Amino acid sequence: MQPSPRPALLEWPLSWTNPSLLDLVESSPFRALIFPREARSCAAAAQAKRFHVVAGVAWHRLAEIDWSRPGSRLLIGDGVWPAMGAAASADSMEAGPTGLPWLESNVWAIRMARDLAPESEIWIRSDPPEDAGRADAALFAFAQSEAHAHGAARPLWLPPRIAAGIAAGNPHALSWWRQLCAVEGWWQQRSASSLWPAAARLRVVSSFAGPDQYLAFEILNLAARRNLAWRAVRPQSVDGAALRGAVAVLYADQAPLRGPLLERLERFVRQGGLLVCRDSARGGLRVEAAAVPAHPRFRMLRCGKGRVAVSLADWDDPYLLAQDVHLLMSRRNDVVRLFNPGSILCWPAVSPDRRRLLVHLLNYSRHAAAHDVVVQTWAPVTAAYVERPGAERRAVEVHREAGGWETAVEPFDIYCALELEGNWDETG
Repeated sequence: MQPSPRPALLEWPLSWTNPSLLDLVESSPFRALIFPREARSCAAAAQAKRFHVVAGVAWHRLAEIDWSRPGSRLLIGDGVWPAMGAAASADSMEAGPTGLPWLESNVWAIRMARDLAPESEIWIRSDPPEDAGRADAALFAFAQSEAHAHGAARPLWLPPRIAAGIAAGNPHALSWWRQLCAVEGWWQQRSASSLWPAAARLRVVSSFAGPDQYLAFEILNLAARRNLAWRAVRPQSVDGAALRGAVAVLYADQAPLRGPLLERLERFVRQGGLLVCRDSARGGLRVEAAAVPAHPRFRMLRCGKGRVAVSLADWDDPYLLAQDVHLLMSRRNDVVRLFNPGSILCWPAVSPDRRRLLVHLLNYSRHAAAHDVVVQTWAPVTAAYVERPGAERRAVEVHREAGGWETAVEPFDIYCALELEGNWDETG
């Protein structure tokens, strides 16, 4: 069962005290309005105009969500404003261990929620960005696009100066409004494809709770920043369907493998899969002999046709663990590879008929790259199409290269979708 299409959400500004402003909103894509308590008269007028009125939203911190009972609507209230890391000064930029600019992203949180609560409608919000009064409309369009691309709804929050300007008919503020309405309208026409599941060959298995939560969250976050797609699975949900198309499983929890989970993962490994786990969590897994090649941080063991990578020490560096898992499963098993990504994050999703791969590309710098960016995939591609907000969908060339099929990505500043036609039956 799929969740209902995401709504177009608008946080009603406190300064909008005149219900006549509903006439402006009525011609926009925003049909679900979140009202503050102080705007009761406007909320009543919105109900009379048949808007979906939302009041008293109970937002939750991601760490507090009970994944065993997520509910029909999952409300994540501690998201981030998607952007490159804030600079300490005008001529500096925060960077991660890779040396590339650090990215603030909600992709991992949304995708995890989609996996762990597949029947829930996902909403996500965050505190306003720093110095919101000086931010441009593109930052807000980017925040909307990041959420929508991955199947979540994000309420549009307007900076006070823009909200006041819209109410006063200011041309600059109205230009903001039209730009954000256009982006929201574009996404509303693509609700179905944004709910396609991730095409990933890695499964991260965890309870995502208690003492295992921090490490599991960080692994998902940092793997996504490596453009390593995954599917998140709770231990009780591991079965043949959950492992379909996977080549590797990272068991992130401390509890030893036992019972049905042990049986299913051992079957997966014996059929040729890779299992990465702590030594203490290996439990009763039956291994047969040492495997080669060796790894400086893992003891490699054979189990049937597959391998088990058992850590030599406890996991205290999730960035290094995400990197090791990526190398252990081999870049050859990436569903797509992005060359010269810079500040671009990509995420592949597969259509229900498994004949189309949709590669979501988000540019966190919000400036078109000055270098060539190329998407490569291992599966034969029969046709490729590109589209982005404000531009028509069009066909693009695909070239056969030594590593697979490649497509050059045209420069874009916010979001670009690359749709590849082919056979994706082997994609997880």
